[in-house]
Amino acid sequence: MGGASSSSSSTAYNPKVNTRQQQNQHLHNNSNRKPSLSIDSNSANEDNKSDYKLVIPTSISSPMKSSSSPHSPPPSSSSSPAPPPTKPSSFFPSFFRGGSSSNNNLYLTKDEEHLIASRMLVRNKSILYVMEYIYYGVPVKTKGTNTPHSPNKGSGLANDPDLVIMSIDADEILKQLVNNSGAGGKEAKRMSIDLKKEYSSYPESCVVDKYGDIFVSMDDAKSIEKRKISGIALNNLKFIPNTPDPPFIVGVTSASITIGWNATDEGTGLIDRYYVEYTELGVSNNSGYRALVTVNWARDDDLLYVLEGINPNSSFKFRIKCRNKLGWSDLSGDSLIGVTDAAPPNTPQKCFCTKVTSDSVHLHWHPPRDNGSVITKYQLRGKKVGGIFTTIYEGRDYKFLYCEVEAGVDYIFECKAINSCGKSSWSPSFTCPVPLITSNNKKLQNELNANLRKGHLWIECWDPKDDRVFYFHTITTKRELVAPPEFVQWRKEQNDSKNKNQEMEIEDPVKKFRMKRFRFFQTVRKRNGAGGKGETKVFEVNIRRPYLFTDTYNLFGKFQKSNLVKKFKIVFTGEEGIDSGGLTKDWYLGLSRALGVEKLKIFKASSAGGFEIHQESGTSEVALQKFKFAGMVIGKALFDRQFLDMPLSKTMYKLILGLEVGLNDLEEIDATMYKSLGWMMENSVAGILFETFSVEMEETLEDGKSKKKVRVALCEDGENREVDDENKGEYIKLMAEWRVKWSVNTQLEAFMKGLHILVGKDLLAEFSIVELELLFNGKKHIDVDEIRAYTIYQGDIKADSKLCTWFWQLITEMDMEKRMRLLKFCTGSDRVPLDGFDPPFNLTFGSDMDCEDLVRSHTCFNQIVIPGYKSFRVMREKIVFAIENCEEFVLR
Repeated sequence: MGGASSSSSSTAYNPKVNTRQQQNQHLHNNSNRKPSLSIDSNSANEDNKSDYKLVIPTSISSPMKSSSSPHSPPPSSSSSPAPPPTKPSSFFPSFFRGGSSSNNNLYLTKDEEHLIASRMLVRNKSILYVMEYIYYGVPVKTKGTNTPHSPNKGSGLANDPDLVIMSIDADEILKQLVNNSGAGGKEAKRMSIDLKKEYSSYPESCVVDKYGDIFVSMDDAKSIEKRKISGIALNNLKFIPNTPDPPFIVGVTSASITIGWNATDEGTGLIDRYYVEYTELGVSNNSGYRALVTVNWARDDDLLYVLEGINPNSSFKFRIKCRNKLGWSDLSGDSLIGVTDAAPPNTPQKCFCTKVTSDSVHLHWHPPRDNGSVITKYQLRGKKVGGIFTTIYEGRDYKFLYCEVEAGVDYIFECKAINSCGKSSWSPSFTCPVPLITSNNKKLQNELNANLRKGHLWIECWDPKDDRVFYFHTITTKRELVAPPEFVQWRKEQNDSKNKNQEMEIEDPVKKFRMKRFRFFQTVRKRNGAGGKGETKVFEVNIRRPYLFTDTYNLFGKFQKSNLVKKFKIVFTGEEGIDSGGLTKDWYLGLSRALGVEKLKIFKASSAGGFEIHQESGTSEVALQKFKFAGMVIGKALFDRQFLDMPLSKTMYKLILGLEVGLNDLEEIDATMYKSLGWMMENSVAGILFETFSVEMEETLEDGKSKKKVRVALCEDGENREVDDENKGEYIKLMAEWRVKWSVNTQLEAFMKGLHILVGKDLLAEFSIVELELLFNGKKHIDVDEIRAYTIYQGDIKADSKLCTWFWQLITEMDMEKRMRLLKFCTGSDRVPLDGFDPPFNLTFGSDMDCEDLVRSHTCFNQIVIPGYKSFRVMREKIVFAIENCEEFVLR
């Protein structure tokens, strides 16, 4: 049981192993070493206690200063006898002594020898364990320490013969360093200070008591009991540890994740190390789990580790295994996924321009990493060289047409990104010389070519005419039928980022919905005989716009299925518009909005905002006919592939799909009742609520005006069953179902009857709630680049001409409400078709128009005609005036 010295290969001090990371690696590589014992194996036979023979060293500190290997056994009993100890009575523990204190002779029975040998065996094993597993790699001394946090401070333990106090032999380490470096004086003192920092991860001291229990004392020790290692349990250890529980997430920041795990040694302190692995989710180059850290539990107080220096909004999983002196356990299961917090965006790259003329600069910048929070807007600032920066743009788009430039002047531009967590730094400066006359700048063109090869500049579009996908470049307006490589790579990175918390790759939801919708339209038209003689007939529908609902309602009341499959041609009485598709779109939007008018009592806005069936609509024949009409309108719109403007509540969509509804759906349509039922669930109703399993409601009579109160039972004999604390859960469930569904079930059946005339129930069942919302109402968000992808140009203009550039810049600057108005002005609908415009969006130069005229539109052809405006400012004024003052296809 010799002490560690420079000649020992396993525990000798190595000045190169001087960092915590290197020490952990050293520990892991030498994890299966087994300590040797300094007790004669023949003298510790548990099966023959009467034959114990005690082998007592002459000094407890002598072996520790030996130059032999810590694994070498002590000298055998056959070697030359050791010199007698100087103070034998102070060496032997108190339980070694027999008789009175005045008797210095030792008289030990065989039982006492057996007891002493057993304790010495355990104690020696504990001492060797401290050397091998706690103070590995450094010299050890056994003299008592006298530092403020030592367990022996002020207790006289240093002179207690029942204790062995072990610590790093700092003098020996310093001596070796000085000898190797030849330093002295102040340099040696500096080395001494550095040593304390370098070896701060080692315990200040370890105390081994007469029972072999080990008490570890760190500089920041909180309690000796927390660091106790049981000597008996250590000696009786026969198995490797059980598999530990998975680690858990303690805390996260935007750049770190703190994990913790539970100790698995049941308080014995036998687990000396924990090995932690991690893997990052949602990265393309993920190679599985990697080593993170090896923690020495015998030295570290908290079972925690902080993974630092990671990106915001990154996802990780962890697992661990533990070790005792016999070996490693199996790896634990995976932890829960830890996700770092969001953070401000990264700094954007330098701006670049796609076109420079003598009076404008078309600037672009690439979106930076948003770090887990969507970028809400960009700020763009610019100045003349030598001038002062001013903000020239704020918005969500990452391009801007700057028209307030002077020819022959150099400008500097910078941008920053902003999300809910904060602002990024300003991007590097981009210098752009504005020419006196428009010409090609080769330097700028070279920079542009590199910037154009970015995946996010492409968008995937659907060609409804040819039923195929094409790819549109948002800057060059180039179209490709095959996905460009940079777009494929970019989409893969986006999918990895979105699905980082998912184990399996999920199908593109947009593509999946598009396929469902395509099959749906084909089947609906096929089942209703579309393509036959009936479809070729045009049915003229004359409507007075002020009475749009009434005229249509009266007309539909006479219709059969054969009438609904015909193509409608809408004529608004007293208006000049000719319907080639535009008036039909306008009619559907106006009619669907009328269905939500409160006084008609068909639909009303729910607590969450979507439409639900009106509670006061009643079940008269007239009321039910209105609901059937509403179903027919929606079915006809789906048959004609037209959009409505009637966002229903999620609960209403669930009822249409035939899904179950309950208490969770009540919150959306009646928040007040939801809160009341929630209170009942959590509180006693005894002596407070005097209700039965029934509900009172008003019923509208056949005349549509008179009402009477009726009581409806929620269950069999509900009028006579009182609500109490035992059955209130059933009452709450039945009450929620009644309010959400059964109170309007008659009206719902009438609505579904009208819808199913053209659209079968089985066809809608394939869609989710979100998909059904898209199918009915289309997309509310208007993407300018998506419109550009479906645009054709006529007249003396091209995609990169000044008028076109100004037009797209104007739409980009508009808020969503104005974009919807402009789209309705041009196409008759304020929604972008899910499958693109058919016919294409048409931007036409008005060669026969004066440069001060307002723009014109032909909604049937999705066409807007623009005069040759002289400036961007004039175009903005004319177009904004037109869309804000245009009503019913004429200017007010």
